Amino acid sequence: MINSEKFDDSSQKEEFTFDEGYANEPRKGGGIISKILIGVLAITTGFVGYHAYSLREQKDKNEIELNEQKEQIIKELSALKTSYDKAVEENKTTNQDLIDARNKVSMYIDSLKTMKMSMASLTKYRNQVFTLTKERERLLAINDSLRRSNALIRQERDSVAGALQTTVSYADSLVQQNTKLRKVVESGEELQINKLTTEAVKERSSGRLVETSRSKAADKIRVCFTVAANRIAKSGTRHFYIQLVDPNGITLGENGTTSVGDNTVNYSVATRFIYENKNIDVCDFVSKSGAKFEKGTYRVVVFDDKLKSIGETEFSLK
Repeated sequence: MINSEKFDDSSQKEEFTFDEGYANEPRKGGGIISKILIGVLAITTGFVGYHAYSLREQKDKNEIELNEQKEQIIKELSALKTSYDKAVEENKTTNQDLIDARNKVSMYIDSLKTMKMSMASLTKYRNQVFTLTKERERLLAINDSLRRSNALIRQERDSVAGALQTTVSYADSLVQQNTKLRKVVESGEELQINKLTTEAVKERSSGRLVETSRSKAADKIRVCFTVAANRIAKSGTRHFYIQLVDPNGITLGENGTTSVGDNTVNYSVATRFIYENKNIDVCDFVSKSGAKFEKGTYRVVVFDDKLKSIGETEFSLK
């Protein structure tokens, strides 16, 4: 029994000693957890930092790409504007639709240069470039059609103008020919006289006329001429004018005045006859204006109905 108790006391003692020793050692489980938490925190921090870096890098790439696409859109819009500039310059008759479209493109270019791009705005402007390109194709097609039409119209106009000029030249030539022919005809229609004679006469009591060369004895001056035949001249009643001028330059007889156009004639007597396109003898008389005829040389001129001088002669009285 004693040995058993000894053994038990010894065991209890040893057990007591073991528990005390274990209680005095540090708790290893808490250090491991701390290390694990620190590791997780470090990994999380690194992941967040990497993710933030990746986002920033992606953002920079996106901005670069947006700016590149922005410049590409500006380049395409500038090409559109250049095509409009050329079309407006080539079109002599300015098309307002082309000018308006060009101004719209310029407005978009100015807006893009100052705008901060986003995917939404990029998509909007990309769609607008597509719309403007289609609009340009439509307007340039219309402008090209108008230009061809205008060219055809100008060609037809030039052709008509050339034909008209030819016609006008031909008409002018005809007018000139007609004028010449008319002058020839008019000249051919003019009546001519021959056998122009003048004499002073004294009237007897019986009414018979006797030729005299004495101024005091003369009562009248008889003027006679023959109108030559002319087949193309106007027939019918014709009027000639006889002008008798005395030595003092005074027109004797009626001393009337007649005008045709710019021509004016003082005449002594207007003689009338019926012309039938054949020779006809015409005589008329100029009476003295005063008591007697003056001595000296007298001049006689015969004018046709256009007041053209067609015959002239002189005679003297003693």
